Amino acid sequence: MAAVLPVAATAMAAKGATVATSVPVIWHFLGYPFEAAGMFAALFGCFAARFWIGAAQAVRKEHRWSLDIPVSGMALAVSAAIVISQRPEPLGALMYGAGLGILGEGIFKVAEKYLQKAGAVFGVESGTTPK
Repeated sequence: MAAVLPVAATAMAAKGATVATSVPVIWHFLGYPFEAAGMFAALFGCFAARFWIGAAQAVRKEHRWSLDIPVSGMALAVSAAIVISQRPEPLGALMYGAGLGILGEGIFKVAEKYLQKAGAVFGVESGTTPK
């Protein structure tokens, strides 16, 4: 108890803050500030959802470059834009990113159906090139 009293007396006599606080790292993109931790969390959540949901599907190998990469890019870009505009806490950013990654899976399924319909209309078998 005797050691606490001199510390408390010194803290009362000091002018200003006596407790060290941490400040989040703020980055800027095109002039817009955002927290680095939130951006990392959102991009990780989005990438993880996009990768692990569709990693074992055989259709992914067939349409990797034509559908999966653009849809994943859009989902990652929207996740980054939400973090920049909303500036959520890291947990909220992780949820935004994962949610958009899962939403990207739905977009992939819709695009895949349209690609299969277009192949049927133009007489192109799935996985082959037109002759």
